Amino acid sequence: MAPSVFGLLFVAALVLPLLGSAAALLARRAGWGNALSQYLFMLSGVLGLAALAGYFTALHAASSVVLLSSPVLAFSVTPLSAFFLLIVYLGTFITSLYALGYLPLYADAYSVPLTNAVSGVFLFALAAVLLSTTVFTFLLSWELMSLSAYFLVIADRSPESLSAGFLYLVMTHIGFACLSAGFLLLSGGHAFISFDGVREVARQLNPAALAAAFALLFIGFGSKAGLVPLHQWLPYAHPQAPSHSSALLSGTMLKVALYGFLLALTLFPGIPASWAFTVAAVGLISAFFGALSAAVEHDAKRLLAWSSVENMGLIFSGVGIALVLHGLSMPLSGALAAAFALFVAFHVLNHFAFKTGLFLATGAMVAKTHTRDLDLYGGLAGKWPAFSGVFLVLVIAAAALPPSGTFFGEWLYLQSLAAALRFSSPLLVASAAAALGLAALVGGLALFAFVKFFSAAFLGRARSEHAEAAEPMPVLLLVPPLLCAAFSVLLGLFGLPVLSAATAGFGSLVPVTTVVPGASMSAWFVFALLAFASAFAFIAYRVFARNRTVRRTETWDCGTPLTPRMEYTATGFSAPMRFFFRGLVMAQKEILAEAVVPGNPWIANRRIEWSIASVWEAWLYRRIARGIVSVAAFVKRLQNGVIQLYLLFVLLALIIVVLVAL
Repeated sequence: MAPSVFGLLFVAALVLPLLGSAAALLARRAGWGNALSQYLFMLSGVLGLAALAGYFTALHAASSVVLLSSPVLAFSVTPLSAFFLLIVYLGTFITSLYALGYLPLYADAYSVPLTNAVSGVFLFALAAVLLSTTVFTFLLSWELMSLSAYFLVIADRSPESLSAGFLYLVMTHIGFACLSAGFLLLSGGHAFISFDGVREVARQLNPAALAAAFALLFIGFGSKAGLVPLHQWLPYAHPQAPSHSSALLSGTMLKVALYGFLLALTLFPGIPASWAFTVAAVGLISAFFGALSAAVEHDAKRLLAWSSVENMGLIFSGVGIALVLHGLSMPLSGALAAAFALFVAFHVLNHFAFKTGLFLATGAMVAKTHTRDLDLYGGLAGKWPAFSGVFLVLVIAAAALPPSGTFFGEWLYLQSLAAALRFSSPLLVASAAAALGLAALVGGLALFAFVKFFSAAFLGRARSEHAEAAEPMPVLLLVPPLLCAAFSVLLGLFGLPVLSAATAGFGSLVPVTTVVPGASMSAWFVFALLAFASAFAFIAYRVFARNRTVRRTETWDCGTPLTPRMEYTATGFSAPMRFFFRGLVMAQKEILAEAVVPGNPWIANRRIEWSIASVWEAWLYRRIARGIVSVAAFVKRLQNGVIQLYLLFVLLALIIVVLVAL
């Protein structure tokens, strides 16, 4: 395919979502408006994937393709942006296919035409951020992405959505302010400069200016990616959006934030070890708090949002560790840096696959059971056997179990950390040991969270009327999660070898050419081992139990009729985590009593209600909020309406300006 041809395909894929937005508004009273918009979005995804196929095929001939070049707007495809465009266009196709069957179910809750119009702008902005080659174009596309995401968060206009949207809007504009300041500092104040020009200017800056720019950019991109302590908006905002939008926000937008950070790293003349250690430490702390919060959460979509904090933390920790190792001139450091860079690329794909599928599958569950509370699910495997099988594959991937790609990626991460224990530097060995222990704890918490998720939702008996009366799952809500589950398994079987070979000429931040010996594992061997064990168990059961009569009866109940109230709920399952980490999850228990006989307090119905609070929200956000309110109250006292006082303020301001100018 000629470069000009796939260049046109990239332009078409970029513009089609805007046409879908226009179609949604023009056909807002027609029943086929949603279908028309989704088909245009899906066509954008297909053309984008076709363009990427041509681009990667011709990568040896052209490393970048210019789509638009003007003093104001400039778009080009680069090897780094092409990798992330793969996620954007896959996500566009899968979520749009899902929305064909999902949005009509919520015609009363959402304005479907407006939701589709905003979705088209959001999809356009996602791709535009990745294609931008100047500071102004990047920041403009970034702000468009952030604002359109806000309108998706508040799509149903409920009080919870409006509150979450306000928090998201505040945090995203704090991040945008940091990004603007960081880029302008690196570019010497030139907003319309290209990124190549920024690299030239950055070489002339002093170390203090470079450190300030890095801190601002890390805060800006880290807040959008959900890194602590600026992560608190994510578990509020992502669950409130329509489920296909939640899948895009978590599976795609967070990766665009990672792309922005990787792009920013290439603008600096060098990355000191202290910066890299900071990135790795913040990433690991984020992963821990995300996994812990997911382990004690009982809201299905909030659990997935917390899991995104965990996975983005692991990815950023991989970036930081790769940067640390890349700056060393020690034996094994180069191979380990390549291994961590490979983990970052591979985990980006894996997280996109299982998190997109889980948000879509959870949205289908919520649509049919009318609740997000895991305590009110149960018994869904008997009602949706095929759907539960797909969900199980996605949960296995989220829990990093074989044969999913997530298992092999995290195995590479852990084995590479273990190999780093062979360094001679005590500081590096201690850091690797601490990171290894924390990463292992994160993996255990994630496994706990998703065992809880699947067992509470699909096993046992229904614990609510809605779960008991759940209707059959429509095919359009089943196929998109199935595609994600299949993609996750394919990544497990083929992903690491193919990605390792492809990234040798990919032009990534740390070129991936080798993997440290012992850190890889044959996916086909693991898959064959699991298949053999399953076949052996099945054959053994058929042979030894063939002549046995199996008697089925109710569980022994000590004379008390069994009810769903006797089952473990998600809240009960997570009780050990709330106990051991009670200082971090800030769990509070309240016993509520309702008198059965008026005036007799001894005979009452009692129930326990648990509440979980974020330690970051309690110790950071609320204290900052109280400080802002106190400052505002002080300023308000100055506004007493006395004109002489206002004139005095003006005079003092003029004196200060003159002194500074001198």
